[in-house]
Amino acid sequence: MTSLTVRGSHRGVRRYAVRIGVAALAACLPVVLGGGVANAAAVDRAAVRGTSTVAGDAGHAADRRGHIDWTSVVARDLDCPGPGPYGALHAVRARVAAVGDLTRDGRRETVVVSSCPSPTSSNPLVALVYERSEGSGSSVPHLLGKLGEDRYFRSLKITIRGGHVRLYGKVISDRAPRCCPDLIVGQTYRWDGTAFRRTAEKANRIG
Repeated sequence: MTSLTVRGSHRGVRRYAVRIGVAALAACLPVVLGGGVANAAAVDRAAVRGTSTVAGDAGHAADRRGHIDWTSVVARDLDCPGPGPYGALHAVRARVAAVGDLTRDGRRETVVVSSCPSPTSSNPLVALVYERSEGSGSSVPHLLGKLGEDRYFRSLKITIRGGHVRLYGKVISDRAPRCCPDLIVGQTYRWDGTAFRRTAEKANRIG
């Protein structure tokens, strides 16, 4: 009688442990995955109010309006060097950073932040602006421009307001080592009908 009770108790404990483990995993997943779809939703809501801010890391983020794999789209347009002997480390990451009408045509563009992968040091971040052109019955992202390429951005926040897109983040200057950003830079761009033109820039030294 005692032996059966103990075995039953052990099985109950194992089942309870499994339930607790599943619950803990479910709670952790949004943190591990960066809340990609939830962040895309937050970006869409911000865009409706006329301003958009940075979303969380979304390596394989899907745009809520079309469930786009932005990682694949950005990898096509970054023109990064080949993986070489470090193929396993050669993975592009993409983050939907802001959504808003930048071309003043009544449709919202998507700003995605990414960089070329590197097995050693990190490469600079760049903001890629996409419009959604219709083709073959589906909405296909079309690259309008790459912003911030003239600076070595190590962090990047994007805001959209009044048709302007603003980049803000920590930058490594030519005088600083690759480990340590020494500038805070803000840049503002506006669509002129054919391309994005920088209309303002401000740089302050850190510390």
